[in-house]
Amino acid sequence: MNALSISEREAEEWLANFPRLFDLYQRSEKNDPKNYFNFNELFPIAFLGSAAYADIEKALARLDATAWEKLRKKALPYVTTDDPLRSYQQLFNTLDEARGYIFLADQGYEQIEFIEPELRKKNNPELPDLVARKSDSTAILEVKTINESDDCLKPTAPWRHGAVIVPPSLSEKLEDKIDSTIQKARSQLNSYPLRTDRKIVLLVSHFDHGQKTGGHLYLELEKFIAFRNMKDSVEIYHQAML
Repeated sequence: MNALSISEREAEEWLANFPRLFDLYQRSEKNDPKNYFNFNELFPIAFLGSAAYADIEKALARLDATAWEKLRKKALPYVTTDDPLRSYQQLFNTLDEARGYIFLADQGYEQIEFIEPELRKKNNPELPDLVARKSDSTAILEVKTINESDDCLKPTAPWRHGAVIVPPSLSEKLEDKIDSTIQKARSQLNSYPLRTDRKIVLLVSHFDHGQKTGGHLYLELEKFIAFRNMKDSVEIYHQAML
């Protein structure tokens, strides 16, 4: 078997269990050595079957065909983009935008669209990710993923060497990061040129290793975000990835 290919049996397993991730892989540059799904020889089915990948596939499955086509197009360049520190984080940040689609669908919106990248022209203000409509409302939404800190990802991070330290409260650095992320999202929402009656930020957060064990931090984060809600009529919602 070619080192950068998968067998017919493995393809059938992918298609049966992870059809949209498999579709993304099939349309990617499969022979690129930096292709995320290849890893060393191929993307192992056992690893793909972890809860994290099942959660991603479940989210992608909620998208209609047109929405998936647009999100897939946006995600494809990042399948082969391997950052020295953050690895393939941008790929998963992009796929997280599916959570915004789901949020709007669960709010009763029927016509939900990813805003075309062509509208994000050079020198123009950056726009939000999604626009959605129902009979009495038009909403725009920006998904922002807050990832682990640089210190957490370094080879010298304490958690990599068995030291797990749960801080008593949110760090000032994390609070500043959340504030700047919300401000960036507000700017994108306010740059949308058409009339809307709802502007929504959906924060998807990943705590640093070690902090994930501190349930009190999730409660503190919810309170921190709540104090920033509805400023300039922007609604802020939050999903913590455990």
